[in-house]
Amino acid sequence: MSDKPLMPSEVRRKVLSQHREIEQMLSELEAGVARLGEGGVDAEQVKRAAYALRGILELHMNFEELHMLPAITEADGFGPERARHLNTEHQEQRKQLDLLVDTIREASSIDDLAGSVAKLAQMLRDDIEEEEREYVTDKLLRDNIIPTDTFGG
Repeated sequence: MSDKPLMPSEVRRKVLSQHREIEQMLSELEAGVARLGEGGVDAEQVKRAAYALRGILELHMNFEELHMLPAITEADGFGPERARHLNTEHQEQRKQLDLLVDTIREASSIDDLAGSVAKLAQMLRDDIEEEEREYVTDKLLRDNIIPTDTFGG
């Protein structure tokens, strides 16, 4: 990752692209779980995929913290509060992800594994939806130098 500042619209484009990639990985993980009983996929493959996804999510959150936080901080008068909220969300999300991935790795039955993967997928989809509604908008992540509405209204 480069430390070079990106334009807000580029940050938005990259975050949205990463979200679509994460959603695709979730769909593939869920498809793997659905095929567990068929013999084409085994539980260890699903567990490794979940662990790999955790690494991808860490890179994604690091990207957001490096590039999106500065952009939303400068977007309008509520920027610093939004940035604090996103940081808090990421801290909590890291804890939840670690717990869920540990639960997936320790799952001793297909039902336990499927349930944990379903929880992980739902948590991540909910988070993506919230982020795109609250932070990854063209209103906040725009290239205007002078904000059109200082107070974000």
